[in-house]
Amino acid sequence: MKNILLIAGTGRNVGKTLLAYDIISHLSKTTNVIGIKISPHKHAIEEGQKILANTPNYQIIEESLITNKDSSRMKQAGAKKVFYIQANHENLKEAFQTLIDEISNGAVVCESGGMHQFIKPGLFFLVRGNEIPENKKHYLAYNPIQVTYKQGIPNIDVRQISFNNNCFNFNEISND
Repeated sequence: MKNILLIAGTGRNVGKTLLAYDIISHLSKTTNVIGIKISPHKHAIEEGQKILANTPNYQIIEESLITNKDSSRMKQAGAKKVFYIQANHENLKEAFQTLIDEISNGAVVCESGGMHQFIKPGLFFLVRGNEIPENKKHYLAYNPIQVTYKQGIPNIDVRQISFNNNCFNFNEISND
């Protein structure tokens, strides 16, 4: 799925959502972007949310509220639509399939620790701290672009990311 840019991380607070925000902010200037935030943890569904699916196995919410939640931050960054999926690993593929028609065309920025096992994205970023915990080293087998933050600044420039012909690309930036 070359139209999907996938972001995973090696832990909490390593910068996954910050990277998603920056990428969406950059891309939304020239293209419509859809954001997806996937969580294996169940959170209460807030009043006023647009619930697209509420099954015993998963929930899918189209983000509509302005809050400090990750999915809302994607919307605030400029995503045309943002979907929040709550599903454990066993039900993640089924939940994701529910959105296929919504996301098959156009740029999709997805923050998920598990989707790399079900799809081959156009770009795969791994946001990491100084060390990669043993239980996260499996990500390396998928040859992700590794992103680290130093004093809030990533080691990549989001301007290296482009979206053309329904496909993500990671380009060198010329210093001309």
